[in-house]
Amino acid sequence: MVHVLTGDKGAGKTKKLISMANELVQDAKGHVVYVSNSSEGMYQLSSKIRLVNISDFPISSYESFIGFLYGMISEDYDIETIFIDNLNAIISNDDIVRFFADAKKFAENNAIKFVVGAKCENVAQEGLNVEYMAV
Repeated sequence: MVHVLTGDKGAGKTKKLISMANELVQDAKGHVVYVSNSSEGMYQLSSKIRLVNISDFPISSYESFIGFLYGMISEDYDIETIFIDNLNAIISNDDIVRFFADAKKFAENNAIKFVVGAKCENVAQEGLNVEYMAV
């Protein structure tokens, strides 16, 4: 399943994602990963959560980002949830709908949950079956 936490810039998406990740990791049977384009929130995240600062890697396109995620998952089969903060800063706005479609398919086939923070008005119009949460 793909959960989308959406809201305007400064609405509190990052705080909410961190809170959700910390709550989820308490009962998680597998690993929880938090992907962001910065180290913001590093000290608020539980030490049980793996923080991946995507800006430390040469991610320059949608394809390189999705390949990075697939590589991370193939390296660790115990990942159960991936939180992605500030998706708009990682991939272009034009690729967000494509990402949700690919993530949904991947999540269903591999029993992984994605929780994504993004500003995305046009996704609902695309008819994707993702769960939206407003901040």
